[in-house]
Amino acid sequence: MLYEIETNDDGLIVTKRFLEKSASELGIREKTIENWIAGRPDLLFPNEQILIIGQSISGKGMADVLALDSLGNLILVEIKRDWSDPATVGQLLSYVAEFQGVTYERLNAEAQRYAKWKGGDLLSSFREFIDNENFPKEDLSKRQRVFIVAPDSDDNLKKIVAWLKSYGVPIQFIPFKLLSDAEGELRFIGIEGVESEIELPPTDDSWDKHWIFNTNESFGPGAYKRMFEQGIIAIYGYDNGPRNLRKGASKGDKVLAYVNGQGIRALGTIVDANVQEGQGIFLDENGNQQPDEYHLKVKWDCVLPEDKALSNREASSIGYNLPVRIVFGRLHRGKLAEKLVKAILSRTQCLPLPRAQTK
Repeated sequence: MLYEIETNDDGLIVTKRFLEKSASELGIREKTIENWIAGRPDLLFPNEQILIIGQSISGKGMADVLALDSLGNLILVEIKRDWSDPATVGQLLSYVAEFQGVTYERLNAEAQRYAKWKGGDLLSSFREFIDNENFPKEDLSKRQRVFIVAPDSDDNLKKIVAWLKSYGVPIQFIPFKLLSDAEGELRFIGIEGVESEIELPPTDDSWDKHWIFNTNESFGPGAYKRMFEQGIIAIYGYDNGPRNLRKGASKGDKVLAYVNGQGIRALGTIVDANVQEGQGIFLDENGNQQPDEYHLKVKWDCVLPEDKALSNREASSIGYNLPVRIVFGRLHRGKLAEKLVKAILSRTQCLPLPRAQTK
């Protein structure tokens, strides 16, 4: 149950209460929930951007939502509006098996059938999405990530999911809940966003404390300049607040700052792993502060001019397709990540540190 409260001199006053209801009680169809997630994928993926390429079609057996992450992994989402049981796992795994080794032509056909698809051919659209015009077609959908989204499930389903995960199957159960007001009108949806890493690390190459950070140039134009000047990385507007920057980062870890449409513009070292509330980085078109801004303090070791940024295409030539659409995540392949660091530092255009960092 959720309560709306106000305060006065006597303390807290409960003004409204909101009750958890099932989708069937509220008259909400499964297709409606599917459309919510396809239309706002950040509900399910708060820490990364994904490219939706398809939704289920009546009478055609497939997952409810198909998408690609920034490494080309195929995402399959199965949605249940009410209770979920072990049969859901079997249903989803049958779709996964169907898409194992799927051809590019099949994926492209799914995208072209998708009513909300606004791109041209899938490969060109994906390459634009990840800022890498050379991403190999054969690398699309090499791996899969699968998700069950439902209000709840029985213990057997959860045990099956846990068992599959223990054997390296990239599957997750994501619960959600719906809350209505006293009149039975839907007012809130609560959903636990996906927090798993989007890259499965090779067994012969472990994480070596390298992070990639997307400066959010798409939605906060120019904010990266203020980050470089002030010696921080920053986010804003996320419901889960500083959790997107905390993630186990430690003092001394390396951060590669990626600017959408440009490439890696800066290399820094975390000097304080405590996430702080902040302001002054993300401003709207009128210069007003955007909500829920959080900072992580970084000493920038190298800042590259825009025309000398290390692009995702160049990173691919080194051997690393960067997860450029993640907010803040690990670069698991430590040996290759170190090659990226050396490539950045070797560029003679590396600029002196902004003085503001030393204040």
